[in-house]
Amino acid sequence: MNLSRRQFNQWLGAAVAATTCFRPSLGFADSGLNLGLNTWSLRALSQEEAVPVIIQVMKQAGLRDCQILFSHVEPAKLSPVFSVGVFSPPRSAPTPQQLEDRKKTEAALTEWRLSIPMSYFENIRSAFEKQGLRISSYAARLGSSEAEIDRQFLMAKSLGAGSINARIPESMTSVVAAAAEKHRLIVGIQFSDVKVMERQLAASKFFRMDPDIGDMTKAKMDALQFVQANYQSMSSLDLKDAVLGGGSVPFGEGDSRMKEVLQFLKEKQVSAPAYVDCDYAGTGRSTEEVKKCVSYVRSVIG
Repeated sequence: MNLSRRQFNQWLGAAVAATTCFRPSLGFADSGLNLGLNTWSLRALSQEEAVPVIIQVMKQAGLRDCQILFSHVEPAKLSPVFSVGVFSPPRSAPTPQQLEDRKKTEAALTEWRLSIPMSYFENIRSAFEKQGLRISSYAARLGSSEAEIDRQFLMAKSLGAGSINARIPESMTSVVAAAAEKHRLIVGIQFSDVKVMERQLAASKFFRMDPDIGDMTKAKMDALQFVQANYQSMSSLDLKDAVLGGGSVPFGEGDSRMKEVLQFLKEKQVSAPAYVDCDYAGTGRSTEEVKKCVSYVRSVIG
């Protein structure tokens, strides 16, 4: 949705106003751990409502940094629908009409990305900064052309992000690497295939990895062992608990070895942000569940 200047100013004013009543002591300094929020935890929020709620949750939880999800920035009608932590799977093969509608939506999103002024993202950044918060990473759904990817790097920088985190199709590795070199911005590679990710890391000095300990556990990988071996190559880390080979569960109830991972990060004083990624059943809009996840992490690291 393209917002007029007047509509956006009204929206931004509401975002700031909605946070003024929340004045907790902001305990930003977590001992030995750079803790933040992955706003995927609030993935069911649309673009129109996301910013004030994210700011509210971060302030109540005493978190300064966040990785903001693309659907909390890009127009709601051009973003995919989410369902309990995953993209909603199609019930059957798409019809020709559905495929045509999808192409039109993707074309509209590309047009929006190529035309939206950077002041739109700078105003979102300002809403966070006025509350003493910052967007440290932008979780993007990358486009398919050099021009569109270039604009997405500009979007990330305008948001104030120090990295852009995304899954990169192997065929697009060189294009993304060129954009990273041009903009001198770190790229956190989200991955499901470790060997592909390792090949991609070699493509640019700006490439790092952005592992998710829950997703690794679902894939029957030892998350602790992976983090211990690769922490120096991480741009960030997503904290999620899951059953080995199964689904996501509340923090501390799964097999992601979260307690040991957190203690390791604290011991090594790892500077890469560790983002709370709360995506088990019942989350997606629940601010209370996010606070429970943050409380669990703090109970471990002290």
